[in-house]
Amino acid sequence: MSDWYGTRPSWRVPFEAAARRKFGTDLQTSQEQDLHSLRRHRRGGRDDGPDHAERLVFVVRNLEVDGRPALVDVVIRFWARPHYDTFGLAPEDFPRVHAEPGRLSPHRHRDDALCLWSPFDPPELRWHHSHGLLDLVEITRRHLFLERYWRMTGARNGGVWLLPDAPHGIPAA
Repeated sequence: MSDWYGTRPSWRVPFEAAARRKFGTDLQTSQEQDLHSLRRHRRGGRDDGPDHAERLVFVVRNLEVDGRPALVDVVIRFWARPHYDTFGLAPEDFPRVHAEPGRLSPHRHRDDALCLWSPFDPPELRWHHSHGLLDLVEITRRHLFLERYWRMTGARNGGVWLLPDAPHGIPAA
């Protein structure tokens, strides 16, 4: 594996510290290489080098979400060089967060990742890696509650999203 922010203890230790204290063994971490992506790129796709498929994965098991009777597992992936558009944000500031796959929601990306903030929002409205992993998990917890409330109040038939929403898509220039 190459040297990127996800491999550096100077980045990871402060980033993970509060979440490790709160979740203990319910927080699991792994560093992975997506060998499928590596093979695809070597067979004729673009040559992004070996670090294209490197990722740091956090799994939070048994997350309690208000209003939800069952506990939720959350998977957060940080990529060395994301395969998705980060819209000019640093990769460490635009991870992919997945939970409750396939649930109906007005705020999910095409890959079913939760849409937790707009990359076009001003910095004070976006999560930043300096806020730490625990803050990202808490944003995720709130988002899952909001999704559930939206579904329970009608979903696409007038469901209510309790907080202000950012518009979707790329803003007109």
